[in-house]
Amino acid sequence: MPLAEELQALIAAFPGEVGIVLENLATGERFSYQETRPFPAASTIKLPMLCYALSTGADLEQKISIRPETVGLGSGILKELSPGLALPLRDILTLMIVVSDNTATNVVLDFFGHKEPFNAYYQAQGWRETHTAGMLSLPGNRPDPKREKGDFSRTSARDQAAILKALWWGELPQAQTALDILSRQQFTSFLRYIPADLDDLEEGTTPLKLYSKSGEIRCCRHDAGILAKGDRAVVMAVLTESESDPRFHPDHPAVLLIGRIAAVVYRHWLG
Repeated sequence: MPLAEELQALIAAFPGEVGIVLENLATGERFSYQETRPFPAASTIKLPMLCYALSTGADLEQKISIRPETVGLGSGILKELSPGLALPLRDILTLMIVVSDNTATNVVLDFFGHKEPFNAYYQAQGWRETHTAGMLSLPGNRPDPKREKGDFSRTSARDQAAILKALWWGELPQAQTALDILSRQQFTSFLRYIPADLDDLEEGTTPLKLYSKSGEIRCCRHDAGILAKGDRAVVMAVLTESESDPRFHPDHPAVLLIGRIAAVVYRHWLG
């Protein structure tokens, strides 16, 4: 079955909305569906935030203190560590991506002047559907004073794919640093059904590499990344929104959809 037909069948069976951009960077072949539809970004907003932080030329080795005002709930490890901790900016950016640390994200926002410079950068890059609303997962008794009521961070499959392509082709500052961090991401749905292992060192195999950022909140599951095998690479951005299952678990319909889409892409373009 042609790739597009397989993907359309998966989309039709999903109980919710989907935004997709898939592109074979070796051939230019591309599939998209609702690519400009804005979705609540969840933690995929951390990908453009990483790009902005690296674009500023800030010293990645300078130590930044974790201020109490930035400590958030939800994903991450910094909230569990001792007060008064200071870490190099490089480590804070790494935690923001690889374990999706919400406190690290808030530290980055706080350090660079909150949301305004980030959003200005996104617009200048042409990432039109991407917007940072403010700090993440602050407790109810300590809200972000700069976050407007009802505002939320958002993005689109087109923007996520454009960011990844720009990094892959070295079109953004410190692109290799960003890719190195993205290669260590610990949460992804892309690999669920792919019949290959990352960095497989068995004789005669071609290592598979993944550079990605996922995100999830109650109604949304997203994954955006570049899957590479040898000299071939594909961009995959899959955003979902559904009220069909409010639980956070590994067999969520959106998680399965993301994994199945990646398996189809792998079989047609990388297998």
